[in-house]
Amino acid sequence: MSKMAKRPSASFPHAMGSDVDLEGAYRLASSKNVDFQQLLDAFAEATAERAKSKRAVLVIHDTTDASFAHADPNEVGHLPSGKAGFFIHVALVVEADEWRRPLGVVHTEILSRPQRSKRGRKNKASGTETARWKDRESLRWARGVQAAQMALAGRTEVIHVADREGDSYAFLASMFDQNASFVVRVHHDRKVGDPTDPDQPWSALKAHVRGIEGVLERDVVLSARKSTAALRGSETHPPRRARMARLSFAASSIVLRRPRYLEDPVPPTLTLNVVHVREPDPPPDEKPIEWLLFTTLPVDSKTQIALVVDHYRTRWTIEEFNKALKTGCAYETREFQTLRALLVVLAMSLPIACEILWLRSRARAEHPVRATEVLTAQQIKILRQMGSRPLPRLPMARDALWAVAGLGGHHRRNGEPGWLVLYRGMQVLMLYEEAYQAAYEVGFLAGKKARPV
Repeated sequence: MSKMAKRPSASFPHAMGSDVDLEGAYRLASSKNVDFQQLLDAFAEATAERAKSKRAVLVIHDTTDASFAHADPNEVGHLPSGKAGFFIHVALVVEADEWRRPLGVVHTEILSRPQRSKRGRKNKASGTETARWKDRESLRWARGVQAAQMALAGRTEVIHVADREGDSYAFLASMFDQNASFVVRVHHDRKVGDPTDPDQPWSALKAHVRGIEGVLERDVVLSARKSTAALRGSETHPPRRARMARLSFAASSIVLRRPRYLEDPVPPTLTLNVVHVREPDPPPDEKPIEWLLFTTLPVDSKTQIALVVDHYRTRWTIEEFNKALKTGCAYETREFQTLRALLVVLAMSLPIACEILWLRSRARAEHPVRATEVLTAQQIKILRQMGSRPLPRLPMARDALWAVAGLGGHHRRNGEPGWLVLYRGMQVLMLYEEAYQAAYEVGFLAGKKARPV
C-alpha cells in the first residue's frame, strides 16, 4: 500500500521496485486467503471513525464502470459494450463543511454481469413483476444507503446525495423508511400534488415549479464542457462554453403518488420538498441551466435553500473520485486476469484515491494548518530549493501545497488547484526527494558531511 501510494499510476513492477516486493504483491492479489469484503470493511470502519468528529457528512452515491482491455469478459464480467469489466457502486463520505474533504468510502458493491446485455430485447415481464425481483441491480442504491446508515449511526448527521439515476420512487421510499435525509436530482417529470390542499388538481412537476417565484439569486461560474461521442451523453450534458450564469432558486413542498407497478409495503404517497434551480436569462445560443432536487431537508429560508443546492453541487466530488481511481491510480491498466485479483487491487486503490483528493481539499483550506501536517520537513526543504513559488519562513499547508501545484504546472490565474495538478506536483516532489536521498547516501558513503534534514 505504501509503495502504491508513492507512485499510484505506476505499473506494479515500477511501484514495487524490487523483484521480491513485486512477487509479494502478486501473491497478495491472487491469494485465496485475502478477502475483498474484509478489506473494504476495514476501510469503511476507518472512514466512520474519521466522520465521528465532524458536525455533518454527505454520503455521495454513484456507479461507475471499470473496463479492462486485456482481460477475458467470461472471467471478470461483461460491460454493455462487450468489453471485459464490471460496475463499481460506491458510497463516498465527504465533510459537509466549506471544503468538502473526502473522508473515505463506507460501502462498495461490484456488479459483474455474466453475459453482455442485449439492447433492444423486449422484456416480457411487467413492471409489477420486475419490482418483485430480489436480484435487480437497482436495489444497490438502497443497499448503499442502508450500509452507510449502519456505519455512521450515532456518529454524525448524515445526508445522502444522488444524481438522476437515484430518482426512483422505490429508492426514495426506502430512504424514508430508514429515516434518512437526502438530496436527489430529479429525472422524471411526474404528476405531483399540493400537500396543503388535497383538492387541487395534480399537475406535471416541471409545470408546477415554474409557477413558483424565485427567492434567491446567485452568480455561478460554469466551466466549459466538450461534446461526448455518446449520443445519450450529448443530450444529457450538451457541450457549452465557459460563462458566468445568474441562477434563480425556488422551493416548495409536493406530494408524489406511488407508481402503479409498485405495491405494499411501499407507501402510497411521499411528501417531499423540491428545490428548483434555473437560469432565467441564458445567452441566446446556450441551453439554460435547470435543476430539480428532491429533498427531506428544510427549505423555509434562503439559507436553507442555498444549502440544499450546495449539498447537491458536492456530488461532483465523486466524479473526481472516479477519475482519481482510474487515472490517478491507473486502476483500469492493472493487468490481472481474475476478478478476485482485480477486486483486491481495487480495495487497495480506494483509500489512495481518497488521499489524492484530500490533497486538493488541504490546498484550498483557509484555516491555518502547519505545512508539516501534509509534507515532511525534508520535502518542505526540497520544495524551497527546487520549487518555483517562494515559501514563508513558517509555511502553512495551503502555502506548501500551492508550491506543490506549481511543480505540477499549475498557473495562479487558473484559480484553485485541482487534484490532478497536485498529484502531478507530488510525483515531481517525490522524484526530487529520491534524488536528494540518493545524493545523501553517496555523500555519506564517501565520508562527506552531508546529513539528511
